[in-house]
Amino acid sequence: MWSISLFPNLQEVIVFAVFLFIFYYLVFAIYNLYFSPLSKFPGPKRLAISRLPLIRYVILGTTYKYLDELHEKYGPVVRIAPDELTTISPAAWKDVYTRRPQMAKDPFSMTPPMNGAESLFTATGDTHVRIRRNFANAFSDKALREQSKIIEGYIALLLQRLRRETMKSPAGEVDLAKFFGYLSLDIYADLMFGESFHGLEGDNEHSWILGFFLGAKFGSVRNSIQRFHPFEVIFGWLFLRLNAKMRAQNWKLATDRITNRLEMGDLGAERSDFVSPIIGNVNESEGGKGITRKELNTNGLAIVIAGCQLPTVALATACYFLMRYPRTMRILTEEVRSYYSEEKSINVQSTSELPYLEAVINETLRIHHPTPIHLPRNVPPEGAAVAGQWVPGGSVIGIAMQTAQTSPLNFFEPKVFHPERFLPESHPLYDVRFGGDQREAFKPFSAGPRNCMGGKTFLAQARVTLARMMWNFEMELVDKNDWNWTDQRAYLVFEPKALHVKLKEREV
Repeated sequence: MWSISLFPNLQEVIVFAVFLFIFYYLVFAIYNLYFSPLSKFPGPKRLAISRLPLIRYVILGTTYKYLDELHEKYGPVVRIAPDELTTISPAAWKDVYTRRPQMAKDPFSMTPPMNGAESLFTATGDTHVRIRRNFANAFSDKALREQSKIIEGYIALLLQRLRRETMKSPAGEVDLAKFFGYLSLDIYADLMFGESFHGLEGDNEHSWILGFFLGAKFGSVRNSIQRFHPFEVIFGWLFLRLNAKMRAQNWKLATDRITNRLEMGDLGAERSDFVSPIIGNVNESEGGKGITRKELNTNGLAIVIAGCQLPTVALATACYFLMRYPRTMRILTEEVRSYYSEEKSINVQSTSELPYLEAVINETLRIHHPTPIHLPRNVPPEGAAVAGQWVPGGSVIGIAMQTAQTSPLNFFEPKVFHPERFLPESHPLYDVRFGGDQREAFKPFSAGPRNCMGGKTFLAQARVTLARMMWNFEMELVDKNDWNWTDQRAYLVFEPKALHVKLKEREV
């Protein structure tokens, strides 16, 4: 009797625990639905109660599609979790990302650095300012002019490789997405490490390409469940176990390549790269104005990974849309071939003078941005006004970038590829139908002090690649009935499908 009275039987303990859980969940649900500071914002009730339903879309890689549906149904601001909102209002770019003081990046949206040193993507506060300041000169206009020979050299190598590949196929078929991937990885590896991975010279599909999308999947899911302790610990451990070997190999390679690059020293303006402007600021100790060796390793890896994936997706997408819209390709081809008298004049500097080429790239980034994610920020304790609405302090808000750029609230015929919307009014092909577009919603490289530093490098690569493709080749989709190529899964970036194209030399 004594032992029984002190220790209830196991069945009673379980029943009581279940009761407490249900009671807590009901109280939590009622509070979030009717008494939370965010209860006035529209959205599905199930998301107001818990963010668990959202994880399903993260796992499937269809979060961007779900956000499209939510904003189409509920309007420009939607509650997607008990403490989080997304917006597609153009004014939010200024109110959320460029305001002073800054809204802090939501820590749950970031994957912790692997060697303990922060990168441009994860650092906050003074650390982010210091790292960004050290890399600023590597992404300046002057640096781009000095780096242009490297970029142009690999694009020439791409054309050679495409010609060899078309000769292997009776119909001249080639997977453009694959070779755009080789191009981008070779460019950014050379700019960061002083040596490429020689993908365009052979079939060296480096483990970084193979491992990036796996890491993106795990990273997206892990970031989503970080709020659910201890599941984030368990999932994080499984992630590390599953790809431990690949991570170790990549980190060793990055460290070795950075070491080799530092030993080369200053290569001068004729061979300038991302490391050249900061080589004198690298040190082993923390606390200074420079960058530590660990930080250089972390950022080197991050820059190469981001640099090789984003242009790959964008270039493949641009070519797909050009082939899907023949009139657009004819206009671009005519612009390139009429502007230049010889191919050797097609370079980083001269392609910036082609308005329709720029419009094609912008429209590609608008309709199918390589990173179709929202960019969450923590609202300060005192709250903040965002696009004319007061957002309570302690909540999270971010722009759903892909949805904002393809919403009928912001753009006319938003799902149709219309480069004309980005032409100046003075251009003969300018179309007044797009005069009402909310161009402020289009920020392909984000905005504010955390915007993408590599935007100019990306645009240079994209301009020269597309211009030289138009100069040299006639392109045609192998499967002309494939209208769903852009229906892709997305984690941190879109997972591009193979893009099988028939290439033939231009008819002079």
